[in-house]
Amino acid sequence: MSRVNMASMTVLQYLALVHQLSYTELCKTIGMTPQQFNDWVKKRRPVPQDRLQQVAQFFQIDSSVLVYETNYLRDLTPENKVQVQMIYIKQQLEQEGDVTEQEALRQKLIQLQEEERKQALITQFTAAVNQADEQLLQEYEQLVNRLSNSAIGDARLLREEDKE
Repeated sequence: MSRVNMASMTVLQYLALVHQLSYTELCKTIGMTPQQFNDWVKKRRPVPQDRLQQVAQFFQIDSSVLVYETNYLRDLTPENKVQVQMIYIKQQLEQEGDVTEQEALRQKLIQLQEEERKQALITQFTAAVNQADEQLLQEYEQLVNRLSNSAIGDARLLREEDKE
């Protein structure tokens, strides 16, 4: 998947990108106007329930992936970016008949599952850091430094072993 500017993108926009659909094509296919699409993306209006169901059905996803409880489109985050990619790969896997392609898709899914784990850890750590007092922040900083130094040391050790 290509790199995208997640700061200004919604899950719906990312789904269109992943499915290689222009916004115009998506609007025509679902039967909505580009103005409606823009209103949703710019969060001027929530997605009406009937349209939400249409979009969810079109992309074969649960509507909760697309919107918050208020029916405004979800912003694209690293977590839901991975979630969307996993959904897409699983859909491709169900449709793919070629064994070689199936294996490539399974490998991509394994990579995405690992990325999902990493994103969950990042989210947890970020929440912990945001709630920490000064003493705890210092402890977190020491922990991260130790982990970084350990990883660097491990990498150097592996390189030295490879040379032998």
